[in-house]
Amino acid sequence: MKFQRHREEIVLFDAAGKPLESWVEIRVHPVTGETSRIIHVPLKKVTLPDLKGMAAKTREGCPFCPEQLSHATPRFREPFLREWPMKQGESVLIPNRFPYDRYCALIILTEDHYVPLDAWDVQRIMDGLSIAQEFLRRVMDHDTSTQSFSLNWNFAPHSGSSILHPHLQLSAGSFATNRARRLLDASYLGMLKGRDIIAEWIEAEQTEGARWCGQIGLWHIILAFAPRGRFFEINLIHESLGSFPALEEEDLETLAKGVRNALNFVTAMGFVSMNLSLFSPLRNEGTFHPIVSISPRACIGPFQISDISFQMLIDEFFALFLPEEVARRFQNSLAS
Repeated sequence: MKFQRHREEIVLFDAAGKPLESWVEIRVHPVTGETSRIIHVPLKKVTLPDLKGMAAKTREGCPFCPEQLSHATPRFREPFLREWPMKQGESVLIPNRFPYDRYCALIILTEDHYVPLDAWDVQRIMDGLSIAQEFLRRVMDHDTSTQSFSLNWNFAPHSGSSILHPHLQLSAGSFATNRARRLLDASYLGMLKGRDIIAEWIEAEQTEGARWCGQIGLWHIILAFAPRGRFFEINLIHESLGSFPALEEEDLETLAKGVRNALNFVTAMGFVSMNLSLFSPLRNEGTFHPIVSISPRACIGPFQISDISFQMLIDEFFALFLPEEVARRFQNSLAS
């Protein structure tokens, strides 16, 4: 497997005639073929919100805090989901009041209204993942027409989260999201040709070493070659074919550890917000390796400019950080 990139060297001139050298690098995702652009632009200061202050202002009346939870949330219609609330440790699963698929839930991860990004412990993350598995297994058993699911975490306002209280978003239905479909389709088409393209991807990254940051259990930690998002993207990729609902407890625990380590690193890089998505088939365990993707989010100061712009419309992503440099920092953080 080759990592395709094309660099354009660009020279401009300032008012005094002095050359201004720059570059842009177009990179191709090794599995989906999607392109991303690494651009050479000095990073302006990102604006970090006062999350502690926000937590103090928003805690009263928060629908996800224990005081309001018992009377402020709806219940599922389906009998197999009517056990309410579904609990695992501190995690509580409730219906999403604004559903975007046939089965749509929120997983409240903790009783605490606010937990800093670098203060997450493995058990809390694992409990949230465990209750997501239980929900999906119930859906699979009772509705054979469901073929896909989506599990996501928007952490803090810059990620698009409208409620500060930490929660996962989980849905299941007949149609995969666009990126999940691209990843799953590419892997399936590879299987038809006798190739395990995700395994090839892992092996190529491990051999090159520039973005591979080790592994925890069976999960490989890899900085995305062609990142989505303005800064960088951390991927945790399972070594074996399988699906998220079928993961064993040990795999779930090591995934939770990997996510915890990634959140600590995102904090060390100067961010307090992030998006997390999990990609996996719902039923076909022999066609894909489960993948978790994590990208930091921030606004650019001093005017709170969003880090997402027209790239949303053209489905092309621009990153300001070289993945190889970020990977070196991640590798150093693990070694220290």
